[in-house]
Amino acid sequence: MKFFSLIATVLVVALGVSATAPDPDSACRCPNNCSHKNGSSCKFFQDGNTLSGSCVDGNGGLTCAT
Repeated sequence: MKFFSLIATVLVVALGVSATAPDPDSACRCPNNCSHKNGSSCKFFQDGNTLSGSCVDGNGGLTCAT
């Protein structure tokens, strides 16, 4: 039983690390990315592609700019 708990924990951590937001604003804001600051790396989906960028001030708060 401990083995399955360990596997489940590892999967949850791995999935959480590689999360990609649905839009540029969500990539840098709460509730899922509250710890992001100006300059933090971010990822979001746009037109079926995953874009990487950095969090910058704009659009009423932090947003992910490519």
